[in-house]
Amino acid sequence: MRLTYLDILEQCFHDKFRGYNKQEVDTFLHLVADDFKSMAEDLKEKDRQIDFKIEEIKKQKESLQELSLREPDTRIPPDVEEELRALRKELEEKDLLIQEMKKTDESRSNGSNLFSQLTPEMLKEKAKKIINTAKQHAEKHKANAAKDLDSLHLEIQKLQKQKQQLMDNIRATAVEHLNKFKAGTKNRNAGNSVQD
Repeated sequence: MRLTYLDILEQCFHDKFRGYNKQEVDTFLHLVADDFKSMAEDLKEKDRQIDFKIEEIKKQKESLQELSLREPDTRIPPDVEEELRALRKELEEKDLLIQEMKKTDESRSNGSNLFSQLTPEMLKEKAKKIINTAKQHAEKHKANAAKDLDSLHLEIQKLQKQKQQLMDNIRATAVEHLNKFKAGTKNRNAGNSVQD
């Protein structure tokens, strides 16, 4: 059974003839209980921090899964997507305009017309560049998320080490207090047997 600081504080000793000094025992128990209480609170705080970091990792993993499950076209940021829509619309309009101009007046397409300089291939090339840029942005976001996930893992490991050190400190403190208590008991018993 593990003791809590309340168990130590509530422990009562019976008075005996030539027994321990009740005031000293109570003072000692209060010191030990205070140490246990503060260490228990530290452990709870470390556990809360670990839980918080685990939640962050879960969110990061979900975010990474969403990114990896999407098709390449869906990884395009909204602002780039909007620009692509506008370019597609402009491309369609220009294609229609070019077709109309070819139908109505083939003699004017001798190079002096502004629209003759823009070809669908040029517009498609520009659209490809925009898509590639969007893909690069998506990859950067994914790489940043992976870095964040790695740093969260490192932080959790650090917190777990701190928790283990704190638990070791609690054990060491408890053993130290117990040894002091036992040493005080032996000294009192030795003093009492000399007086007899």
